[in-house]
Amino acid sequence: MNEETDFAVEQADEETILVRHLHEAHRYAFFIVAEGGRRSLGDGITIGNNATVNDGASFSGEARAFAEAEARSRKLID
Repeated sequence: MNEETDFAVEQADEETILVRHLHEAHRYAFFIVAEGGRRSLGDGITIGNNATVNDGASFSGEARAFAEAEARSRKLID
Protein backbone atom coordinates (compact mmCIF):
# COMPACT_ATOMS: atom_id res chain seq x y z
CA MET A 1 0.00 0.00 0.00
CA ASN A 2 1.13 3.51 -0.73
CA GLU A 3 0.58 5.38 2.52
CA GLU A 4 0.53 8.77 0.77
CA THR A 5 -2.65 7.86 -1.09
CA ASP A 6 -4.22 5.42 1.36
CA PHE A 7 -4.63 7.91 4.23
CA ALA A 8 -5.94 11.43 4.70
CA VAL A 9 -5.75 13.86 7.60
CA GLU A 10 -9.19 14.59 9.00
CA GLN A 11 -8.10 16.88 11.83
CA ALA A 12 -4.83 18.25 13.11
CA ASP A 13 -4.17 20.57 16.01
CA GLU A 14 -1.59 21.07 18.75
CA GLU A 15 -2.93 18.11 20.78
CA THR A 16 -4.08 15.48 18.27
CA ILE A 17 -3.84 14.36 14.67
CA LEU A 18 -6.67 12.23 13.29
CA VAL A 19 -6.11 10.25 10.09
CA ARG A 20 -8.47 8.05 8.08
CA HIS A 21 -7.74 5.05 5.90
CA LEU A 22 -9.36 6.02 2.60
CA HIS A 23 -10.36 2.55 1.42
CA GLU A 24 -11.67 1.02 4.64
CA ALA A 25 -12.55 4.13 6.70
CA HIS A 26 -10.63 3.09 9.81
CA ARG A 27 -9.64 6.14 11.85
CA TYR A 28 -6.53 6.62 13.94
CA ALA A 29 -6.05 9.36 16.53
CA PHE A 30 -2.53 10.12 17.74
CA PHE A 31 -1.75 12.38 20.66
CA ILE A 32 0.97 15.00 20.44
CA VAL A 33 3.06 15.07 23.61
CA ALA A 34 5.82 17.32 24.91
CA GLU A 35 8.79 15.57 26.51
CA GLY A 36 12.06 17.25 27.40
CA GLY A 37 11.20 20.37 25.44
CA ARG A 38 10.38 18.43 22.25
CA ARG A 39 7.00 17.61 20.75
CA SER A 40 6.49 14.10 19.41
CA LEU A 41 3.76 11.72 18.39
CA GLY A 42 2.60 9.79 21.43
CA ASP A 43 0.12 6.99 21.91
CA GLY A 44 -2.67 6.40 19.45
CA ILE A 45 -6.21 5.08 19.39
CA THR A 46 -7.63 2.96 16.57
CA ILE A 47 -11.27 3.54 15.70
CA GLY A 48 -12.03 0.57 13.51
CA ASN A 49 -14.73 0.15 10.91
CA ASN A 50 -16.37 -3.21 11.58
CA ALA A 51 -17.89 -3.40 8.09
CA THR A 52 -14.54 -4.14 6.41
CA VAL A 53 -12.52 -7.25 5.73
CA ASN A 54 -9.39 -6.02 7.52
CA ASP A 55 -9.20 -5.12 11.19
CA GLY A 56 -8.18 -1.54 11.92
CA ALA A 57 -5.02 -2.78 13.62
CA SER A 58 -3.86 -4.10 10.23
CA PHE A 59 -2.99 -0.57 9.12
CA SER A 60 -1.94 0.98 12.44
CA GLY A 61 1.79 1.03 11.62
CA GLU A 62 1.20 2.68 8.25
CA ALA A 63 -1.27 5.10 9.84
CA ARG A 64 1.29 6.09 12.47
CA ALA A 65 4.00 6.68 9.85
CA PHE A 66 1.61 8.80 7.79
CA ALA A 67 0.43 10.76 10.86
CA GLU A 68 4.00 11.40 11.97
CA ALA A 69 5.02 12.70 8.53
CA GLU A 70 1.95 14.90 8.32
CA ALA A 71 2.38 16.24 11.87
CA ARG A 72 6.01 17.05 11.13
CA SER A 73 5.17 18.81 7.86
CA ARG A 74 2.55 20.88 9.71
CA LYS A 75 5.14 21.73 12.39
CA LEU A 76 3.05 20.09 15.12
CA ILE A 77 6.01 17.90 16.18
CA ASP A 78 9.77 18.39 16.09
